[in-house]
Amino acid sequence: METVEKVKILSEDEILSIHENTLKILKDTGVFIYSDKVLDLCCDRGLNVDYKKGIVKFPPGIVEQCLASAPGEIRLYNRKKTLCAVLGNHTCYTASGHNAIYVLDYESRERRSATREDVGRFALLSDCLPGIDIVGIEAMPQDVQPEASLMYAVEEAFNNSEKPVFFSPERAEVAGPIFDIARIVTGMSDLSKKPILVCQLSPTSPLTWEKGASEALATTAREGVPLCILPQPFAGVTSPYTIAGHLSVHNAEALSGVVLSQLINPGSPVMYGSGWSTFDMKQANVLIGSPETVLMRIAGSQLAEYYRLPYHTIAPDTDAHAMDEQLAWEKCATTWGAFLGKADLIVNGGMFSTGLTVSYEQLVLDNEIFSYVRRLSRGIRVDEDTLALDIIEKVGPKGNFLGEEHTLRNLRSGEHWEPALSTRALYENWEKRGKKDIGEKAHEQVQWILKHHRVAGLQERQKREIGDIINGFEKAL
Repeated sequence: METVEKVKILSEDEILSIHENTLKILKDTGVFIYSDKVLDLCCDRGLNVDYKKGIVKFPPGIVEQCLASAPGEIRLYNRKKTLCAVLGNHTCYTASGHNAIYVLDYESRERRSATREDVGRFALLSDCLPGIDIVGIEAMPQDVQPEASLMYAVEEAFNNSEKPVFFSPERAEVAGPIFDIARIVTGMSDLSKKPILVCQLSPTSPLTWEKGASEALATTAREGVPLCILPQPFAGVTSPYTIAGHLSVHNAEALSGVVLSQLINPGSPVMYGSGWSTFDMKQANVLIGSPETVLMRIAGSQLAEYYRLPYHTIAPDTDAHAMDEQLAWEKCATTWGAFLGKADLIVNGGMFSTGLTVSYEQLVLDNEIFSYVRRLSRGIRVDEDTLALDIIEKVGPKGNFLGEEHTLRNLRSGEHWEPALSTRALYENWEKRGKKDIGEKAHEQVQWILKHHRVAGLQERQKREIGDIINGFEKAL
C-alpha cells in the first residue's frame, strides 16, 4: 500500500447515533439566529421559524436534501488562475495560521502586537515554503483601523503570495468588500468560476448564529465562494463535557451552516469545518492541543465523510506559550491526528499559545512538521521494484548496495524523507557548524526567505482600486 489508510475512531453505529442525535437537536431544540434577514430567508425556504424567540428548527427532510446538494469536491485556484488544490479527494492540503493578534519576536523572546507588515511577511514565507499550500491570514494587524484590519490583511496576503487565501470575516459588511478585492486581483466578476478564496465562518456555541456571521454566510453562499463552517464549542462550557455530547453540539452547528448555505444557493461549495477544543476546569482555559482534541479531529473526519463533505480541521496546534518540548509533542500529535483522518484542509501553521501568538520561526518549523507527517501518511510501497529481490540476489552476502543503479534511482524518489532543518550530522560535524539548535536554523531560513524570495506583487492600478475600497469602508464607519 502506498498511502496509510484513514484511521477510524467511531464505529458505523456510533456515527449513526451522533447523526440521529444531531437531527433531533436541529428539529426539536433548534438554532438561535440574531439576523431578521436570515430568519426571513429560513422561513421562505420552509424551515420552522419562531420570530418571537429567534429560534429556527430544521426538519430532517430539509437537512438531508441540503446535504445531498452540497458538492463533494471544492477546487481552489491561485492568483494566476491555475488549479492548485482539490478539497474532498482525501489529499491533505495545509495552510498557515489564522487571526492571531501577537507575534513572538525571536531576538527579544517577547511577544508584541501584530502589524500590517507582519501579515505581508508571513504571506511571503508561506508562498515560499513548499509544505504550505494555502495562505491563511496569520495575524490581524493591530496598527490599522480595527474594523478594516481584515481587509488590509487580505490585501497584504494577495500582494505577497500567489497561493489561495483562507480568511474569516465577522460580518457581511467586511466580506463583501473582500470579495470586491478578489475581483480586482483576479479580473473576474464571478468568483465561483475559479475561486482563490476560502471563507471561514463560525457559529457561536451553543447553537447560535450571530447577526454578522449569519449574514456573512448568506453573502458568501450567494457569491459561490468556498465556505467553511467552523464551530468551536468548549467542552463543559458551551457543550456537554462528554466527548459524544460535544460532538453532537458541534455537528448540529456545522450542519445548520451547511443547510443555510444550500438553501441560499443550492450546490454552493461548503466544507465541514472543526476547531476542536476542550476546557481545563482547573485553569479555566480553552485547550486545542489535548489528546481529546486529537481524537475529535479523527472523529470529525468520519462525520464529514458520512455527509460526503470536504473536511477542514486545525493543526499543528499547541497550548504551550514557548517553543519547548510541550509545543513539539502537541504539534506533532495534532498534526498526525489531522493527517490520519485524511483532513482535506489543515489550517494553523506558525501558531502556538492556543492560537493567540504566531512566530516566523514557528511557521518554518511547522512546514518541517507537515513534511515529516506527509511522509508518514504515504506509508510503504510494496511491489516488485521496491522488494528488490533481483538486486538482493545480485549483491549477495557481504556485498553492499551503494553503487547499485537501483539505489541511485531511488535516492530522490521520496522513499526516504529529506529534512530542510532537522539535524542528522554526527556530533563532531554539528559542533563544527556552530552547534545550532533547531530554532537558530529556523531563524536563518526565515531571514534568507525574506531577503531573497520575491513574488510578483499587485499592479499599481490594483493597489489603488483596493485602497479605494478600504478607504470607502473606513469613511462609512
